[in-house]
Amino acid sequence: MVYNYFTEVNMVTLDALKNVRFVVDATGKQAAVQVSMEDWRKILDYFEELEDRVSIKSLLHRLKLGPEKSGALDWQETRGQW
Repeated sequence: MVYNYFTEVNMVTLDALKNVRFVVDATGKQAAVQVSMEDWRKILDYFEELEDRVSIKSLLHRLKLGPEKSGALDWQETRGQW
């Protein structure tokens, strides 16, 4: 079986959303959402994972070009700058 981190993060996030509590105003209308700090961190992790995937997807075409055509830097030449 192939490990899929995104699916795991997604499932954890869905579980976190089951624990959401709604704050209602004086008329009974839902006005806000409340989550535990643990669930909030899980939700943030999920969004960070999505952001990473978007970044990778936007750069994938360059990676497929190969190092020379993509403009990649040679590690031996640049390592002293890090």
